[in-house]
Amino acid sequence: MTPAGGADIAPVSCPNCRQAMQAQKFERNDHGSVQVELCFTCAGIWFDHLASIQLAPGAVIELFKEIQANQRAARQPVANSLACPRCEDALALSYDLAKAGRFSYFRCPRGDGRFTPFFQFLREKQFIRNLTLAEIEKVKSQVRQINCAECGAPIDLEHETQCKYCHAPVSFLDPDAVHKAMQVWSAADARRRAGPTPEAVADSLLRIQLASQAPSGAANRGGVDRLDLVTLGIHAIGELFR
Repeated sequence: MTPAGGADIAPVSCPNCRQAMQAQKFERNDHGSVQVELCFTCAGIWFDHLASIQLAPGAVIELFKEIQANQRAARQPVANSLACPRCEDALALSYDLAKAGRFSYFRCPRGDGRFTPFFQFLREKQFIRNLTLAEIEKVKSQVRQINCAECGAPIDLEHETQCKYCHAPVSFLDPDAVHKAMQVWSAADARRRAGPTPEAVADSLLRIQLASQAPSGAANRGGVDRLDLVTLGIHAIGELFR
């Protein structure tokens, strides 16, 4: 995150692969910019404290484009133990709720920030939804296995409706959800540029309070062509931006 004085926060190493992350700046809600760090090898984002909720609505769309433009066929799986790039404390697997449902991330217990997989960021911002049982049956009629959009592991649709390794449900990038999300973030960006309303200010303060008290939890992690429905959806929707 970029402080009010304009000086950048020191670059960080990826909590997962420990390689240098790519720092990028995005528009901030009130003024200035927010610096976030991206690791395309591990498909994850490091947000310093409160940086994720300080992104302007237009920045959410720009970050979606950035994820789409830097997809990788192979990605580093999330390790069993992640360390905060600021203080080196172990990151805690944490859960939160958004309009699209529950999403997760890895939070620094000292409040330095959080590491969010791309998949979870897209879920948080309403680009992704879970498949219904009827939709899973339709996919099953065409392909027996898919790749987990969260960790990349194979999911046998004959016996499973979620990943047996990271327990992520079968999900996909719903074109209708993407269209609605784009409308939500574009409309929010237009309202922001027109000037903040008292309701928007109150909502921002509430989100900051909730973020500072976010619950945490821990969890154990445990020759057929396969599909990653989220990756395919990101690629398809990304073509619209060309």
